[in-house]
Amino acid sequence: MKRFSAIVTLSAALAGCGKADGELAPGMWNSTMTMSKFEVPGAPPAMAAQVKAMLGKEQKTSACMSPAQARLGVREMSSSMQQGDCKMENFTQGDGRMAGTMVCTGTSGFGAPRMTMTGTYSPEKVTMTLAGEASDSRLPGGKANLELTISSERTGDCKS
Repeated sequence: MKRFSAIVTLSAALAGCGKADGELAPGMWNSTMTMSKFEVPGAPPAMAAQVKAMLGKEQKTSACMSPAQARLGVREMSSSMQQGDCKMENFTQGDGRMAGTMVCTGTSGFGAPRMTMTGTYSPEKVTMTLAGEASDSRLPGGKANLELTISSERTGDCKS
C-alpha cells in the first residue's frame, strides 16, 4: 500500500494562485485519500475481509506548496501522482474540470500501471477520482480493480 501513501503525499503538493486556468494557490494544503474500491476476483475469504476493511479509511497528509509548484498547476500535479515514471495521456482541463489517463512504468506495490482520472479543481481545492486494474502475481487471479478519491484543499499560508 506504499503506492497509495505516495499518491496522497504527492497530491498534497496541490496549491493554487489561480492566474492561469489550472494554476493553484501556494500555501499549506491538506489532502485526504479514500479507497472506495479494491476488488480481488477469486480472493479467499480472509483476504476479501482484509480488503473490505481498507475501504473507506482515510489517509491524510499535509504539505506546503511553493509558488513555483503552484504555477505548474493541475496537469503537472496529475502527472506526478504515482511512484514510477508516470505521464498523462489524453489530458484535458478547462472550466474547473480535468480528465486523462495516467500511464506509469517502474511501479511497485498494488498500484495500477494505467488509471483513468477525472476531477474538478479551483485555485484552492482539487478533487480527483482514479480508477484502474492492478496486475500482481501475489494476487489471486493476478488482478485487482481499484478506485480511490483524493481531495486536497488549501488551508492557509505555509508555516516558516
